[in-house]
Amino acid sequence: PVEGTIKTLTVKRNALEEIYLIVVTRQECNDIYPRAGKAVGMDFGLKHFLNLDDGSAIDSPQWYKASLKELRAAHRAVSRCQKGSRNRQRAIRNLERVYQRISNRRRDWFFKLANQLVRDNAIICIEDLNLDGMKRLWGRKVSDLAFAEFVSILEWVASNAGTAVVKIDRWAPSSKACHVCGSVNPNLTLKQRSWECECCHTILDRDVNAAINIKRMGLAQLGIPA
Repeated sequence: PVEGTIKTLTVKRNALEEIYLIVVTRQECNDIYPRAGKAVGMDFGLKHFLNLDDGSAIDSPQWYKASLKELRAAHRAVSRCQKGSRNRQRAIRNLERVYQRISNRRRDWFFKLANQLVRDNAIICIEDLNLDGMKRLWGRKVSDLAFAEFVSILEWVASNAGTAVVKIDRWAPSSKACHVCGSVNPNLTLKQRSWECECCHTILDRDVNAAINIKRMGLAQLGIPA
């Protein structure tokens, strides 16, 4: 049943000719208050989807990469068919079905991961990503990981649970600053996965160090001591 007063109704049909009705309603809802609890800093990466400040990591199933064999077979089936034929239409329909299955699996995993993170943490600190720059460097893998879609889902899930999602400035030196003494290593390159701080001589893992700094910067934005 549709609850509340219907404001808009949108009818959509996808490439598989499936029809969706999207209903937007207005209704009275209880206020959602910020909750107290743990805070976590998270750094997005290519080796691991998420690197947490406690040193743990979450890997992406990479649904597109896992389905490459099936996708290539579907593309070949389309190219072998004569243009305008019914067989080609069926092959295109099958190709669209493969793409939609990839999208649905990725989105389902994003929702499950977002719910888990929101359930475990009251404050989630992340970096505002420069996705265009990442795509120029790493192309298809960044598209497969779909960081922007995950962040959008995470923010929506968090808003319904009273969890705060804090974004730090993308230009903040989260990777280059030592979380122990605060000194910045301006010569750190993307290829260096670990480095030694010249001031305190601590051996730092690039991703874990970034996650710790992201957490500290995020809490500082909220006025909370780390």
